[in-house]
Amino acid sequence: MCRLKAGDFYVFQRDVACIDRWSGVGMKKSVHLTHTDIRTDSRILKEMGSLAAGGFVVSGLGVTLEEGAQRSTAAFDAEIGAIRLRSREWRFLPRTLRHMASLFELVVKMLPASVRQKPDVVHCHDTLVLPLGVMVKLVTGAKLVYDAHELESDRNGLTRVQSRLTLWVEKRLWRFVDALIVVSPSIQGWYHTTIGPKRSAVILNAPVYEDDGVDHGAYLRTTFSIPPERRVFIYVGILGPGRGLDLITAAFTHPDVTSHVVFLGYGDWADKLKQLAAVHANLHVHDAVSHAQVVSVVRSADCGLCLVQNVSLSDYYCLPNKLFEYCFAGVPVLASDFPDIRAVLEQYGIGTCCALDSNSVRRAVLSLEDTGRKFHFEDLTPLSWQAQEQKLLGLYQHLFAER
Repeated sequence: MCRLKAGDFYVFQRDVACIDRWSGVGMKKSVHLTHTDIRTDSRILKEMGSLAAGGFVVSGLGVTLEEGAQRSTAAFDAEIGAIRLRSREWRFLPRTLRHMASLFELVVKMLPASVRQKPDVVHCHDTLVLPLGVMVKLVTGAKLVYDAHELESDRNGLTRVQSRLTLWVEKRLWRFVDALIVVSPSIQGWYHTTIGPKRSAVILNAPVYEDDGVDHGAYLRTTFSIPPERRVFIYVGILGPGRGLDLITAAFTHPDVTSHVVFLGYGDWADKLKQLAAVHANLHVHDAVSHAQVVSVVRSADCGLCLVQNVSLSDYYCLPNKLFEYCFAGVPVLASDFPDIRAVLEQYGIGTCCALDSNSVRRAVLSLEDTGRKFHFEDLTPLSWQAQEQKLLGLYQHLFAER
């Protein structure tokens, strides 16, 4: 499979602009719609890159850059637009009304540009753009792919009204969806049981990673002056609630724990963690890095932390990207004892689970401080992005085989 040449991002300088550079003669067009910033969303970029490698003309429309996030590079030729959602800044509105205003603004600003593309596939990332995708499908006759990055109606941060509204939208628009993409087997089963059967694929949040041959073993120890005899644990991801950060800090500030922990990411809790790190010598905060650098940084740790809390059904059924970044970095994982996470850890021998309370986390950390404990790491090929890419292309091929 031949990779297309590298191309620069094209960024809209105004609220919206057209993306009609592509002629697409003899090639299928896939337009990706999202309420995130595509330039910082590694999952969307990976999927677009895989489709471009498979011969599709790809383009995307998202929103402006999220504060603190790092942009990723793209090894494919595409036009990626970013609009500014002004309604998200209307703090005077209740949260649910602001959510509905954002949906309306997305449709108004993205619909003309999307229709001008005359896509063969409109690929909707999450529920907020699903109504827009249905409109594009009805106008252009495109196939509609619904890419649920979470269990959309039961996820962390939604109010009860937002949750019910999201599920209502999904059920009302389900008949227009030609194919479903989910991130875990349990979420796939939930959609089939709760809303209805649909051609679908589980596309894991695996990293695109190739060994650069460089020894990164001392990076974190050197950066934070960690003694060589101390174990180094790392947390990668959003620094915010529901991520187990309070459990991690409680464990590592206990006098029995001699290991160090590094928090790599950005978010509302960054300042709080930095304040704790100023008091506790074994706590450290590392600024966010690009998605392409994460695995290399993690390789210099001894263990990865994936202690997602059970604050929603989406979290309980999750298979987060940090889990796969840890395993492809070759470090064992300490993770939440959730069904899909436990299944992966046990099948591939890449870590252990623990209960989500501070005492259980501390005991698990103390156990992992024992350098004699080994994890066997089975062949990780089925978890690789190359394997996910084949599932994505196979799903697209079925779409056109049905015509």
